[in-house]
Amino acid sequence: MFWIWFAICFICFAIRTLFTYLNSVGHKAAGKKRVITFVYVVMGILWFSWFSMNFNDPLKVSLPLWLRVLGLLFFITGVSLFVFAHAGMGRLKDEGHFVATGIYSKIRNPMYLGFILWVMGFPVFLQSMLTLASVVLWIAHFIIWKKLEEKDLQRRFDGYREYKARTWF
Repeated sequence: MFWIWFAICFICFAIRTLFTYLNSVGHKAAGKKRVITFVYVVMGILWFSWFSMNFNDPLKVSLPLWLRVLGLLFFITGVSLFVFAHAGMGRLKDEGHFVATGIYSKIRNPMYLGFILWVMGFPVFLQSMLTLASVVLWIAHFIIWKKLEEKDLQRRFDGYREYKARTWF
């Protein structure tokens, strides 16, 4: 069952990456409501399949309690970062501005950083070693998404280059 969840997760990551690419080059399909709704559904399937990978991982190892607790802390920090970042976007994103306040005043991509922490932490907590090994693939996608989105923001907003110079990640 693990490999089925892995395949679903991989396909969903590929779809999301394609969408991010299309959006970054200004392709009109990326702005359509149906496409955006589809991508949200794909992201839901992606995270469901990723969590399912963790619970169905055939390679479980016994890790020390301190390491499992550290994994749980990474996971909780990652989810919290994502939630705070998403809340911080608020209405400004809908008004066509990039957000540079709150957590965004220090970290350009707190949601992606949150994803990275959570995909590293949860498998450690559950002792799911194949899922942990797959983290390399998922982080590569997050970095691609980040680079494509930043390229688009830099093209669209005059002050983005200065913002990028004074913030991390």
